Amino acid sequence: MRIHSSLIVCIVAVAGASASYAAGPAIQSVVNGASYQPGTASATWTAIIGVNLSTSTRAWQSGDFTGSNLPIKLDGVSVTINGKPAYVYFISPGQINVLAPDDPATGSVPVQVTNSQGTSSAFMVSKQTASPALFAYSQLSGFYAVIQAAANYGLVAPPGLFGSTTSTYTAAPGENLVLYGTGLGPTNPAQPTGQLVQTPAPTVNNVTVTIGGQPATVQFAGIIGSGLYQINVTVPAVPTGDAAIVLSLGSQKSLQAVSVPVQAFISPSTPTLPPLTGCLSGKVDYVTYATAELSYGQASTASIGGTALCPTCIVKAPLYPEFATRLERAVERKENVQACYDKSGKIFQLQIMHP
Repeated sequence: MRIHSSLIVCIVAVAGASASYAAGPAIQSVVNGASYQPGTASATWTAIIGVNLSTSTRAWQSGDFTGSNLPIKLDGVSVTINGKPAYVYFISPGQINVLAPDDPATGSVPVQVTNSQGTSSAFMVSKQTASPALFAYSQLSGFYAVIQAAANYGLVAPPGLFGSTTSTYTAAPGENLVLYGTGLGPTNPAQPTGQLVQTPAPTVNNVTVTIGGQPATVQFAGIIGSGLYQINVTVPAVPTGDAAIVLSLGSQKSLQAVSVPVQAFISPSTPTLPPLTGCLSGKVDYVTYATAELSYGQASTASIGGTALCPTCIVKAPLYPEFATRLERAVERKENVQACYDKSGKIFQLQIMHP
């Protein structure tokens, strides 16, 4: 159930192998639908692997819903977890993807599949209060987490991961990112798992994230769709490379190896330069900036390649991380950069290395 390069916010099914239907359904494993690690929790996308699970292959469609209620059966295929009906998103002979129902029970609970061939034997699975996990792109066996840049919602992934026609970005320290996961527990206000999510709601429990082993600032963590949670974070100061991401709720951690590609910038050899004024242009390898004197509504002009970074040409402090990120992107691609700023030099300091 890894999310593919189209980055749809519903859960994309991964069909299992076909099988004969002489026998009834048989479950081989039950895993978190994002991490593919054993176990589940309420409101968590869950993958059931087995044989003879269904005689058809499809995902839910609009006609399967009753109002805002999620379907508990597709083509006669249903699932129970601890005796309670799960919400069925995808069916195939080898895999069924369901959303685990609300149930306060924890510990070892039975999972069963019923179809036209009969009902499977109970498969025991560990059910916890939460089962944190991040969705990952299907490419490279799910090594990279599904991430978007908060500034423009571009896909954050290594160049070429989705072929030559899809642009991607690497993350930078200080940049704001959007992650997607499941299994993060209850929200406030409470969201009934069996109904479509109408309004995003933050999690009740504190969600923490580390990137490259360093704590990342979590700006928001909450449910935005059926079993789908969004986590907004700021990349900490980590070096260039693939930085491992760990998602946690208290002692419960995401048990998967997912990463984000990071491009850090080397510190300048000259630590401090006087503020620059006017305009400079040319291909650059390195840019630094500072905002200690930045004030609200301060008039300025700031552009990359002649394109204004903000429509009004007024830079405001709360928007600065995104503003800086766009400047870094141009440098990373060795674009012809033109930076203009006011004569007082209070917008930012710019240092150009190897023009």
